[in-house]
Amino acid sequence: MGTNQDGHYAEVGSGCQIKHLVHELRESRQWTLPSLGFITEQTIAGAISTGTHGSGKHSLSHYVRSVRLATYDADTGQAVTTVVDAGDELRAARCSLGTLGVILSVTLEVRDTYLVEEQFRHYSKLEDVLATESTFPLQQFYLVPWKWTFVAQQRRETNRKPSRLAWLYHLYRLIVFDVLMHLLILLITRPLFPSACTRCAFKWVIPACVIPQWPIVADSSKQLVMQHELFHHIEMELFVQRSKLQDATDYLINALTTMGSPHVKSKSNLQRPELKLNPAPAFAQLQGQYCHHYPICIRKVECDDTLISMSCASDDASNPKESWYSITLTNLHRGIHRESFMKMMPILTHEFSTKFNARTHWGKLFGMSGSQLASVYPKLQKFITIRQSFDPTERFSNGWTKDCFTDDKNLPRSTTLPKK
Repeated sequence: MGTNQDGHYAEVGSGCQIKHLVHELRESRQWTLPSLGFITEQTIAGAISTGTHGSGKHSLSHYVRSVRLATYDADTGQAVTTVVDAGDELRAARCSLGTLGVILSVTLEVRDTYLVEEQFRHYSKLEDVLATESTFPLQQFYLVPWKWTFVAQQRRETNRKPSRLAWLYHLYRLIVFDVLMHLLILLITRPLFPSACTRCAFKWVIPACVIPQWPIVADSSKQLVMQHELFHHIEMELFVQRSKLQDATDYLINALTTMGSPHVKSKSNLQRPELKLNPAPAFAQLQGQYCHHYPICIRKVECDDTLISMSCASDDASNPKESWYSITLTNLHRGIHRESFMKMMPILTHEFSTKFNARTHWGKLFGMSGSQLASVYPKLQKFITIRQSFDPTERFSNGWTKDCFTDDKNLPRSTTLPKK
């Protein structure tokens, strides 16, 4: 750990979990990470390799200053250690899915600890939520299924003193949202209960558990982190840019409503019907088979200085560094009860990619095709070239990454879903 003209930095072993790094930084120097996500169980190598992010800032990959890799010498076949710390090679190493080599350590930009003020508020329209971003730049918000309104978890840095009731607020958040809400969802989604129970719970019960406008100030490591790892779940996460967020959200509402029940008509709040954003016919085939049962989390991620993280620059010449928004769909089902979600996932991924140039989170359920990858990542070919220079024999690739990153007439081959 140290400080130079660029600010604070820390070198950390690749296998260190984020929660341990945050604790060590705080205890030794009163420092912390510049960006934190929901969960801090991931290792540093896993987090940067898949573009892990929080809300309102860049992904953690953006803050990587250097990466120390173990690779093979192409001529001798002997293991060698390489430090990547500049240029496009660093941009590639910041998010590489582990395909450049074994990550040994990472040097990260860190910062002084800071306090965050947080409160919840209800909104009926997306535009009203987005209008508060200038005041609460760290906010994340939730689309409430079947009520189709928004709950904003408004957050901002502050110089105010920590709240005396912060302990009570965090206990409330843990018990109500991290535990009781999950238990309720697990109960009402059992085959014993009809999907109407899920819709009623999200229309009336779950929103009533939110205590609005209770501002609490506490350390960022407490405010920004939740305990979603307590319950087994799977996720798909789609990234769209701000200019497409309203249409993407409306399309998602239409698609989920179509699949939710054969007796519920699609609801549309579309502002621009000329875009023809009605759900694809494939969703109608799943009508009555999938009732979404979890709040849909939406988080803003600033544009990263990487080659292939989900929030790297787009190829939009007018606004290449436009902010991205992640839309996370979570599913608590297991076994055969998960089949409807798994059927919906590739359809939704294809539709979002086609209509909104969306990207899929590398570390979650992934259903993008090779041609879609090439169309939404303008620097993908540059990444492929760098990957080949680091690992020409593809020792650090598996079947899925080979499909993603194998150069074949300047396009990667079709991808398959990574095993979960």
